[in-house]
Amino acid sequence: MKIKILLVVSSMMVLLFSASILHAQNKNSSADSQNAIDRMTKELGLNETQRGKVEAILNTEQKKVEAVFNEERKRLQLIQEETRSSLKAVLTPEQMEKLENKMRQTGDKNNTQKK
Repeated sequence: MKIKILLVVSSMMVLLFSASILHAQNKNSSADSQNAIDRMTKELGLNETQRGKVEAILNTEQKKVEAVFNEERKRLQLIQEETRSSLKAVLTPEQMEKLENKMRQTGDKNNTQKK
């Protein structure tokens, strides 16, 4: 039972961390977006009017994706907070501390693996 709880909490932390990584990558994607538009312009032979419209479409899409991401991140954080509160009601302070340390270790391992 404790292992299942640990796995659930760890999984939620990994999901939240992964979502944060994706969001950070999206913030740094301005140059990538410009490169993609440049490539599309060259490979598809876009004229200036088409390029402007394609750029506007992709910018709109990026804003929509960011909005969805932000909404999902908030939902994940809420679930994580609810789970932590529920666990605090069941576990002793010592057990909760061990669990939090274990989750930090799992998060550190994930950070190392992603680099």
